Amino acid sequence: MPADAYGQYVDIKIEDGMKYDLRIENAHLDSGQFYRQGDQGDIMTADDIDDMIIRHNGGIREVCSCGETDSMSGTQGTIDLIDDVKDTRICTLAWSAPMQSGRKNRFSMLNHDPRYKVDIGKWQESGTMGTVNVAIKDE
Repeated sequence: MPADAYGQYVDIKIEDGMKYDLRIENAHLDSGQFYRQGDQGDIMTADDIDDMIIRHNGGIREVCSCGETDSMSGTQGTIDLIDDVKDTRICTLAWSAPMQSGRKNRFSMLNHDPRYKVDIGKWQESGTMGTVNVAIKDE
């Protein structure tokens, strides 16, 4: 087992500043594994992530992913944020946090619905990606 297999991780901290709940759908990993916040050994499936609801008016949930123990590929994946009342995709969040030296961490928003405001905080572009804050508000 590589010593730093869990060293590369992303903790996406999502805050729902809307009047209604958000839900997560279509969680997908190209590499890495989802885990329960605070315990990289407590592996979660994409279905577990898809079951997450983020409470309105300031509720916060964290989606965590790290490299796998038998791989040096880091973590790469996507999740969709959905307005639970309107059943509308707000955006897709995509990340790539490679283990290879010299490769940059990336975090981006795709498929953005302009009826919603999505603020993405800063993240570490090299080394461990760490926490990325994402705030969702009604436009």
